[in-house]
Parts: sequence; structure tokens; C-alpha cells
Amino acid sequence: MIKKLSHACIGTLFLASSLLAAGKLHKGEVLELQDSGAYIYIKVKKQDEEIWAAIPKTDVKVGDKVTLKESTWMTNFKSKTLEKTFDKVLFGEIEGQKKAIHGVDNVHGIHGQAMKKPNPKFDDITISKEKAIKTDIATIQKDIKKFKNKNVTLEGEVIQVSNKVMGNTWIKIQNNNNAIIFRSTNEDEKVKKGDKIKVTGTINTDVDYGYGFKYKVIGVNAKVEKI
Repeated sequence: MIKKLSHACIGTLFLASSLLAAGKLHKGEVLELQDSGAYIYIKVKKQDEEIWAAIPKTDVKVGDKVTLKESTWMTNFKSKTLEKTFDKVLFGEIEGQKKAIHGVDNVHGIHGQAMKKPNPKFDDITISKEKAIKTDIATIQKDIKKFKNKNVTLEGEVIQVSNKVMGNTWIKIQNNNNAIIFRSTNEDEKVKKGDKIKVTGTINTDVDYGYGFKYKVIGVNAKVEKI
């Protein structure tokens, strides 16, 4: 498990309902929302207070009644995308929110809040030196045990990328409506949404980096090549 990071160094992820740790529920009405791309901030009026929450982008509008499932709270949190600092913000999701793409247990939606260059250490990972197995996303997801701690090579389309988050680049790749996330130690990978890439890395399973960075399956130590 990595050491706890300060709020200035943490990027946040979309959290899938099946993997989000049990947290407090907050019910209220949406008063305001601010779109920062794949992630949105909503102001919610509860019975006795108003709170800001950062959630995965979904179909929500002013006036909606929502139930927020709490992951963690951050104080004095600066959103680089919105150029706004929140005194206090809840990170979580709307209860019952569904995944948009098959196979991604933690739908990635980081939007680059880091104010200082992060340098965390990922301790609980496995990196293989074996020859990579050429495969595809669906095959990995059908037989995760077979690919656990194995090197794989696959091709797909980039549907989301986040640089300089926890000192890494996080790339979500899709192929035939299946998706997987690979993490590269190069925080400046020059790829963008829509790029066709070939990626090689080690498949890790059931990993938890802390602060909601939790995955049933993820590729690590990725080497990325445009095709």
C-alpha cells in the first residue's frame, strides 16, 4: 500500500459501485453543477447544510434528488481544471450509478489537480520480466486468473488519458466495448483520446493503491506505442 498522500498531490478516479468501500450516504437536492470534463462537481442541499461533491460524470441536473455514496473528504482542495479551490469537497459517486463500458471496475476520470509534482511509491505491485502474451481486452477479462502477473501486449483506442497523476500517466483503452486501464511510469506519455495504440505491461489484479485507486484488474509498467 502506498503512503497516504497530501491533498495537493492526489488525482481522483471514478469509483464503481461494486468496488467503492462502504461509506456514509448523503441525500439531498442538486443546487448547482460545474462540469470539468469526465468529472463533475455538484452542490447539494441537505436538510441542515449545503455540500460540494465531486462525482463521475453522469446524467444529473439542477433540481434532481440524489444519494451520494461517500469515499473521502478533502479540505482546501484545488481543482486545476475549474481553477477553483473548495474549502471542503466530498469525493464519491451517486448511489446506483452504472458503468458506461464493460470491464472497467474503476472508470477512470482523473482531471489533474496536482499542484506539486507527486512522487509516490507503488509498493504492492508485480512487474514481470517474462515475454509478453499477445491478446485482447475481452480475453483478459474472461480469464483474469490466467493473466495475473503476466506480461501482455494488446491494441486498442485511447478513450481517456491523464498525465502527471500520482507521478504516472493513466490510460484507458477500449476495444469492442471492453476497456482496461494501463498505468505508465512516464508521466508525460504523448497520447490523446482517439489514438490507436499498442501497449505492453504486467497485469495486476485486486490492487488497492489507497484513496479510491482500487482495481479488479489493471496493467502496470506500461510501454506505449502509437500504431
